[in-house]
Amino acid sequence: MKPDHVMRLKAWFESYTQSFMTGKTPIDSPLELKIEHTARVCDNICQLGRSVDLTDGQMCVAETIGLFHDLGRFEQYRRYRTFNDRQSANHASLSIDVINQTGVLDRLTDDEKTIIIDAIRFHNAPGLPANKPSASMLFMRLIRDADKLDIWKVFADYYRHHRLPEPAIVQHLPDLPTWEESIVNAIAENRMARFKDMKSLNDFKLLQLSWVFDLYFPETLAQAKKRGDLAVIARSLPDHGILHHAIGIISDRLDEAVRSRPDSGDGVSKIAISR
Repeated sequence: MKPDHVMRLKAWFESYTQSFMTGKTPIDSPLELKIEHTARVCDNICQLGRSVDLTDGQMCVAETIGLFHDLGRFEQYRRYRTFNDRQSANHASLSIDVINQTGVLDRLTDDEKTIIIDAIRFHNAPGLPANKPSASMLFMRLIRDADKLDIWKVFADYYRHHRLPEPAIVQHLPDLPTWEESIVNAIAENRMARFKDMKSLNDFKLLQLSWVFDLYFPETLAQAKKRGDLAVIARSLPDHGILHHAIGIISDRLDEAVRSRPDSGDGVSKIAISR
């Protein structure tokens, strides 16, 4: 795959996404956030790709995956006015439907198309399949890590400015002073929490913190700590001993990963929820 392919796909993406805009801010705002998110995920996946020495052709494949990973979000929002897959449709499946219906990848080789579609199909799955070729597995892992890095940024920016997230972005979860024990327990067990257990905005925040147990690349963990988004999300949680303990586990996971890197002297402080 070559850079001119990526340029053509970017132009197509811009035209496709603009076709969903209505000119009405309340409707368009969540879609604009998804367009901005896509651009940053493309940057993230390229940064991660460089950290594992992808070839120029592989970098083009990676950027295409970043560009199209959330393509189905636009049709999802037009149909259902939500980004909650459980209440509408799996947005990864919708993305693949759009790709197949439009033929946007038809100029690529069969191998390139297979890798791109596999990565998109599993970018939001609870886990990865064990029966895929190593080439597909590499790109599946890259997009999952790149996506998480930007989702953390999106939510941290809301809390940095003391604003509540867009209701559609947080799946219309209520902002309650509570949290689910099952989600806290998942963190205590060093595993990713489950979407189906969420009942409040605090659960959403804790689930996002638990994603550190589903990262694949050392560069992702290093960036997660360096950027400080997890610390911002943590500080937005209630000041409670149970949550302090959970956040301490997340912090230890990041510290351990960063210490294992040769360039670990980043001077970033430990995550805390103290005000």
